[in-house]
Amino acid sequence: MDPAARRSLWDLILAEKKGRTILLTTHFMDEADVLGDRIAIMSGGKLQCSGTPFFLKKTVRNWIPVDL
Repeated sequence: MDPAARRSLWDLILAEKKGRTILLTTHFMDEADVLGDRIAIMSGGKLQCSGTPFFLKKTVRNWIPVDL
């Protein structure tokens, strides 16, 4: 999906999610951060952790190896 279409979809989801439960699957953490009130991270078919975007940014940062 090109960036403009992706942003249009984000706007639609943000407008329609109020008062609803929406299940969104994505490989993009920025997308999950912007669109999700709660995020679940799965690996190998198993739930690894879940929480608010703030909680995950604070907690998961220590789990993910970063190559600089």
